Amino acid sequence: MQLSDISDKFTNVTLDEIIQKAGGTKCTGWSFGSGFKKGDFYLSEVFRLKVEGEDANGQPLNVNLVVKALPKKAARRKLFRSDIFFRNEINFYKKVLPAFEKFQKGTKAKNPFNEYPQYYASHCDGVNDFLALRDISELGYGAASRQETIDYEHCVAIMKSLGRFHAVSIAFKDQQPDEFAKVAQSIEETYYNDKFRAWYTPFLKDAIKVAEHAVSTEFPGTVYEEKSKKFLHDDVFQVQINLVERKNKYSVIQHGDCWMPNFLFRYNENKVPEHVKIIDFQLARYASPAVDLSFFTYSCTDNKMRTQYYDSMLKIYHEAAADLIKDLGSDPDKVFPYEGFLNEMKEVGKFGCGMGIESLPLSMQEEHEVLDIDEIATDQSILTDVWQIAPLEDKNSRLRLAEAFKHAIDMGYIE
Repeated sequence: MQLSDISDKFTNVTLDEIIQKAGGTKCTGWSFGSGFKKGDFYLSEVFRLKVEGEDANGQPLNVNLVVKALPKKAARRKLFRSDIFFRNEINFYKKVLPAFEKFQKGTKAKNPFNEYPQYYASHCDGVNDFLALRDISELGYGAASRQETIDYEHCVAIMKSLGRFHAVSIAFKDQQPDEFAKVAQSIEETYYNDKFRAWYTPFLKDAIKVAEHAVSTEFPGTVYEEKSKKFLHDDVFQVQINLVERKNKYSVIQHGDCWMPNFLFRYNENKVPEHVKIIDFQLARYASPAVDLSFFTYSCTDNKMRTQYYDSMLKIYHEAAADLIKDLGSDPDKVFPYEGFLNEMKEVGKFGCGMGIESLPLSMQEEHEVLDIDEIATDQSILTDVWQIAPLEDKNSRLRLAEAFKHAIDMGYIE
């Protein structure tokens, strides 16, 4: 493999710059590492790369990278609108995170938010885009399985990390509102915008059928069937647009794609997750924190977890947010009170069901069901050619989807 297999713009000059950013002088060699599984990444091609260099004393200095690149096949780029997602994520790493780091440094916070991989290099022109980040697997971080729901310890770790991530926006906006507003404008809505309706609607119709079948099969003749049908027969896409466009004093720069593969964990000797890193900010947007939390809740937890721990999950999230808001020099009781947060969940919590009708069927696919996108995609392809879902035959899978609606209805998120 050659560097140009990543991108024509990923060159030896890029590698020199990466080594220099790591404190060295120049690149002396490089090699590709093992790749990723089919289905791990829809929007990009992902490479592992070891870059060898030397420091000012001529001593070896190595950098291990994960490099995301636009798919080589134009049909795949077009099918997934990959250029838009790349532009958004590159802007997040180049504009949002440096502003967050500068703000946090200025507050002299003792425990700043840093739960993301280090950025090294990028290029963005819609054809040759790439994003080079530190490979944090060398630090012991790894992903959970695509199919499994998570246990309480993983849930706690994610809730704390999301709380800390959102806290930076709350404090930043409180202390430097004009500067924060500029930063928030550097990312864009990549999913729920009317200009993407034609792209998404055919798949959404299939997803609605799958969700209706799950709820009507598991909860026939109940208020859950009635209310979920009403929600699904409404213009779901417009509902989601309205929810992400809703802005107020609690709005934050958020992740936008909170399903399990986008959280990497490092474990202690008892196999309990101690640290989390958040990856894949391609859907980052400025919206209610409840968008992230409801997505995570309904895509990653099951009914048993929600029944037992939902209230404490929300408290853990909010406590982590409040702790960092205070550390950053703002008053959490004023800028992000618990009641205000709960109201956000009440107003926006149904978002997770609107997103869950997509993410749940896709995440529950077995590995052999994941299609090879490059083999299928043509210039005429539409989303349903590669995201193929059908009514769920397995009762546990149906329950997973149906019980998401049950919980949202019980909480008053869907009326």
